Amino acid sequence: MSSGKPQNRHFAALKKNVVGLIGILTALSVAACGQVKEDEMVNIEDFAANQQESDIQAGESADSEIIEDEIVNAEELLDLFINGSISAEDPADLTSAFYISDLNMNAGEWDSFSVGEKVDLDNDGENELIMNGPYGGIYLDARDNRVYKFAAGDGNACILSYTYFNGDVWILYSNGMNVGYESYHMEKFEGADNLAAEINFGEEPANLDRADSEMNYTWNGTAISYDEYTALCSKIFAAEVSTQEIQNLDTNESLDAQNKESSDGQIKKDDEPESLAGEYEYQSDYGTGKLMIKETSYGYDISDYESEASYRFLADSSNIEIIKDNRIYIKYPEQAFSDDTVTFSYYILEYRTDGINVYYAKSADEEGQFLYHAARKSEGGTINN
Repeated sequence: MSSGKPQNRHFAALKKNVVGLIGILTALSVAACGQVKEDEMVNIEDFAANQQESDIQAGESADSEIIEDEIVNAEELLDLFINGSISAEDPADLTSAFYISDLNMNAGEWDSFSVGEKVDLDNDGENELIMNGPYGGIYLDARDNRVYKFAAGDGNACILSYTYFNGDVWILYSNGMNVGYESYHMEKFEGADNLAAEINFGEEPANLDRADSEMNYTWNGTAISYDEYTALCSKIFAAEVSTQEIQNLDTNESLDAQNKESSDGQIKKDDEPESLAGEYEYQSDYGTGKLMIKETSYGYDISDYESEASYRFLADSSNIEIIKDNRIYIKYPEQAFSDDTVTFSYYILEYRTDGINVYYAKSADEEGQFLYHAARKSEGGTINN
């Protein structure tokens, strides 16, 4: 049966091919299945990273979740910032949000902040929040369910305060870096995002190389007389409110913290200047000098004019560092450097029954160099010795 042998060979070959084909198909199926499973596997590290990013985004949106459900008024928004529930944003850089916990709230330190008053600073009928602090601190405005930085002090060349002028509130920036001349910039807002008017004014020596040079006075770039300048300054600074966080070096305690219960919020170091308020005269190298102590809405201005054209210092209550032993210690900027550091000296006013002796010192611990004796000028213009 020779014909059966070829049939068996063909059958064996076919069977071998079928088995091989099944093997190949099985292998492909397993490989494909493995590929699917590998693609469907979750990378734990990627998941953790994505989850962390999601948590961060959720944290960043927590502020909006707190207040997006309802419209919150300005007072409530500012209170939410004070209690740490929401942050404040800088309209110029929305990525620079900060919480009150990001500010140094430790009283007694040079860069410390404290919660100040709520005042309508932009003339829109709603209050802004003042955070008293270095260089005048920070003013915050609430609108559109958010809290925004409205104004801020920025070094001795940009000391922040506010004043009342011609019936409106104006933001005032003072340049205290340069000894011998002064410059100021004021802004009036009608709503925090609507700058309505600006004023620039100041004084500087006609000849910067000479200490006895006459002074030039300007108002929005226009030259004005000394009388015009002092009249405007008296009006502006009589209503100025300082928002710096002043330190009492005797106790290393914030004066603002000491006076939170004060109805007017003013520094109580004004008790002595109150009894000394008035005009005093002395003989200077340029003729008759004047030492003036004037009460203002926020404290006292203490000014020393060697002549009508030059002054020794222009200070206010914020410059008073300490009062002790019948002496008022006025800390005053003497020299400023390009890196914003400033050296200070002291003018010491020793009050006596016959007038005031004025001394100059490099530090509050020094006895000081005697400068002059000033006698009080009476109402009739005579000197009371």
